[in-house]
Amino acid sequence: MEVHNECEIFKILNENSGDDTQVTELLEKIEEMVAANSGYYFKKDRKILQEMEERKRAKQRRMEVQKLREFSRAVMGDTQHLSELRIVLLGYRHAGKSSAGNTILGREEFELKQTNQCVKRQGDVAGRKITVVEAPGWCWNEPVEQSSELLKQQIVLSVSLCPPGPHVLLLVLRVNIHFEEHERRVVETYMDLFTERVWSHTIVLLTYGDWLEDTPIEQYTESEDSALQWLVEKCGNRYHVLNNENSGDDTQVTELLEKIEEMVAANSGCCFEMDRKILQEMEERKRVLEGRARERAMKIQKQREDIRALMGDSHHFSELRIVLLGYKRAGKSSAGNTILGREEFELKQTAQCVKRQGDVAGRKITVVEAPGWWWIEPVEKSSELLKQEIVLSVSLCPPGPHVLLLVLHVDARFKEPERRALEEHMKLLTDRSWSHTIILFTSGDWLADTPIEQHIESEDSALRWLVEKCENRYHVLNNENSGDDTQVTELLEKIEELVAANSGCCFEMDRKILQEVEERKRVLEERARDRLMKVQKQREDIRAVMGETHNPSELRIILLGNSCSEKSSAGNTILGREEFGSKSTAQCVKRQGKVAGRKITVVDAPGWWIYTPVELCPPGPHAVLLVLCMDSNFKDHDRTVLDRHMNLLTERIWSHTMVLFTFGDYLRDTLIEQHIESEGKNLQWLVEKCGNRYHVLNIKNRGDDTQVTELLEKIEEMVAANRGYYFKKERKRADREEKDRRAEEERAKERRMEVQKQREDITAVIEQEMTEDSGSSGCQ
Repeated sequence: MEVHNECEIFKILNENSGDDTQVTELLEKIEEMVAANSGYYFKKDRKILQEMEERKRAKQRRMEVQKLREFSRAVMGDTQHLSELRIVLLGYRHAGKSSAGNTILGREEFELKQTNQCVKRQGDVAGRKITVVEAPGWCWNEPVEQSSELLKQQIVLSVSLCPPGPHVLLLVLRVNIHFEEHERRVVETYMDLFTERVWSHTIVLLTYGDWLEDTPIEQYTESEDSALQWLVEKCGNRYHVLNNENSGDDTQVTELLEKIEEMVAANSGCCFEMDRKILQEMEERKRVLEGRARERAMKIQKQREDIRALMGDSHHFSELRIVLLGYKRAGKSSAGNTILGREEFELKQTAQCVKRQGDVAGRKITVVEAPGWWWIEPVEKSSELLKQEIVLSVSLCPPGPHVLLLVLHVDARFKEPERRALEEHMKLLTDRSWSHTIILFTSGDWLADTPIEQHIESEDSALRWLVEKCENRYHVLNNENSGDDTQVTELLEKIEELVAANSGCCFEMDRKILQEVEERKRVLEERARDRLMKVQKQREDIRAVMGETHNPSELRIILLGNSCSEKSSAGNTILGREEFGSKSTAQCVKRQGKVAGRKITVVDAPGWWIYTPVELCPPGPHAVLLVLCMDSNFKDHDRTVLDRHMNLLTERIWSHTMVLFTFGDYLRDTLIEQHIESEGKNLQWLVEKCGNRYHVLNIKNRGDDTQVTELLEKIEEMVAANRGYYFKKERKRADREEKDRRAEEERAKERRMEVQKQREDITAVIEQEMTEDSGSSGCQ
C-alpha cells in the first residue's frame, strides 16, 4: 500500500483503529529509521534557520521602510523636489566620506586625504543646488571623551557651515567592516554632541556597496551584530547604500536625494538647527583654545627673538648635522628626503642607521636616520640591535649631531602609552639629549589652516608634556609639498637657534656609554660569528657526506606561517614568477615550476593550517618552510602558537623544517646571525629547534637568482641529513586522518545538498510571498 501524505496516514489509521499490528509495524519502521540515522532526530540546520529568520526580518524591514517612504511622499503631495539641499557628512576616519561627497556632487571636489577641519563644497545635481560639508573623522574605536577638543569643535560647528542648518546628516559607515557594540557606543558619544534631536535628521550612508554583491542591504543588516540594527532603527529606518566605485551611476545619487527630501517632509520641512546655547558654548571653548594657542605662539616667538639677539649678525652655520629619531612609519625617511631636497632615503624599514649628505640653502647638511621602534612597545621589548643602532646613530656624524629631530605624525594618536615608549627610548641617549631635541611633525597637510599651536593645545596632555620637555621647540613639515623650500629653511634656522642656545655645542654621547654599547655590539657580533661558523661547519659536513651526488630532480616545499609573513611573495620568488595571489584565502594553493634544473612543487597554506598541505605534495614534502617577516618581533605568543601547531605533526616534523625570513632588505649590511642573536630567546629557540637551518629572502629583489639557488641547496642538504627521506606521517596517524577527512568530506557533501535543497525551498516561498504582496498592492 502506497501512502502519499500524512493526512492519508491518519485516515488509514482511523479507519482501522482496532488493528494493532499496523501501528506496531509503523513504530518498528520508525525505530529502524532512527537507528539508520544513528539515533538522531530531525533538526533543521541552525544556519538555515538563522538565514530564514534573517530573510523574514529583512522582508519586514523593507515593508516598513516602503510604508514610511510612501507616507512621506503622500505628505509631500505633488510638490516638486527641493531646489536646495544641505548635507553634512559625519563618520570615522577612512569610512569613505570624501569619496561619498565626490559621488554625490558628481565630480572630484573633496581630496581623498584626512584633515582636521571641515571642508565645504557645492554643485548642481539633478536640478538641485547641493551643499556638502565634510566633518573631520574620529578614530574608529575612540569615544568622544578621548578625542581632541579641536575635533569636537569641528564636528559641532560643521552644521553651522551651511546656514540655517543641514537638511540631513549622513552618518557614513563602511559596509565591509563589522559594526559591533563598541563602535556603536563610540558613534553614539559623537552624535550626543548634537543632542537627541539630531537622530530625526540622520540617514545611515553605507559605502563600499559593491562588497554586498547581490545581497540585499536589509538582509546584510539583519545578519550583522544587533549594534547595526540599533543604529538603523535609531535613524528611523533611514539608510542608503553607495557604491563609490561606480560613481557614474546617477540613479544611486538620485534615490539618495529623494530619501533626503522624504525625510525633510517627515520633519515638516524643517532642517536641523543646532541649539544656540550649545553653539555659543562651543564657540567660547574655541575662543579659549585659540587664546591659549596664541599665547604659546607668542611665547615661542619671544624665545626665538631673544636667541636671535644673542646670535647677533653671525651668518648661518656652514654645516649642520641631524639625526632623525622616532617610531616606525612616523615619516623619518620622507622627512630626510624633504630636508635634503631629493630622494636620498628609501621609503622602507631597515635594521641599521642610514647616513646621507647634501647642500641645502648654503649649508652642508648631514642626515642620519636611526631605525624606529614599535609605536607603544617599551624599550625592554626592543631588540638589542635596535637599541645599539639608536645609541650609535649619534656617533655617525662626528663629533656629534647639532640636533635630534624627534619625528611624529601630526595626525596620529599620542597618548600615555606612546609617551612612555618614547621617553624610554630617548633615555638610551641620556637626559641630556632633550636639550638638543626638536619635535618634527610630519603630514603637515592634515592641519590645513589650523596653527600647530592650536593642535598642541587641543590634544592629550601627553603631547603637551613632550613639547615642554623639548622646551617648546617644534616644527611642521609637509612631505607632500617637498618643493616648498621655506619650510626647510625655517627648520634649519630653528636648528641654528637651538645650537646657539646650547652655546654652540653639539650633542656628544657620554664616552662611557658609547664604550659599553660598543662592547655589547662586539659580544653580539662574536656570538653571531660563532653561530655562522657552526652553521657553515654543519653544511660542510653534510656536503661531504653527500659527495658527488647530483641535485635531486624534484623538491616538494610547504610554506607555513601567519597571514602577515608574505608567504605568497616567498612562493613567487622561489618559482620566479607570479603564481600565488596577494589576497588571503581559506584554502591551500599548490603551484609547480622548473627552477635551477629541478621540478619544484610549492604549497602555500593559509595561516597555520597544517593538515592538508602534507597531502597536497605526495608522497610528502622535502621541506617545511616556516616563513617569518624580518621586521616583526617573534614573541612568546608566537612561539606558543607555532609550537602547538607543529606538535600536531609530531616531533619528527622539526627535522624537515627550516626558518625562511622574508624582507631581507630590512637587514641591509647586518648579518642574519646578528639579527637572530639580537632578537632574544624566542627566535633563538626556533632557529635551534630547526637544527640551525634558516635562510633570508629579499622578495623585493626577485631578479637575484642566487638567493633561490642557495635556498634549494640548503633544502637538499637537509634532505641528505634526513638520509634522503621526505616527511611522511605515521601510517596509523595518516590512516586515521584520511578516514576522518573522508568522513568530513562526506558529511560536508550531504550538508551542502541539504542546504541547497532548503535554500531552494526558502527562495520559492519568498518569491511566492513577494508575488502575493505585489498582487495585493496592485489591487489597492
